[in-house]
Amino acid sequence: MAKDQGVATFYEVRADAVALLRAMKEYHELHNPGVPFSEGTRLAPYLAAERAGLDPDTLRYERAVKYLVREGVLVWEERVGTVPGIDFYRFVGNGLELLREA
Repeated sequence: MAKDQGVATFYEVRADAVALLRAMKEYHELHNPGVPFSEGTRLAPYLAAERAGLDPDTLRYERAVKYLVREGVLVWEERVGTVPGIDFYRFVGNGLELLREA
């Protein structure tokens, strides 16, 4: 997001979301070798955010996660721990198309 603007453009949010999705895929493959990254895979965007160049405690990160939920790539599952806790999501297969497009 441009530092002189207070508003992120759709394209910046989408780029952050795709970077976060790629980072979650890499994180999954690193920590779960041999387990395919496919529909139903459990993911924690918070744990992969820094790999995507995002600070997980920022609005920019929140916008990227909300984009993935809104586009039907992630479905919220549960929060583990107390505040702040970590939210877990299930990956929905149409996210693979988003990865291919980008």
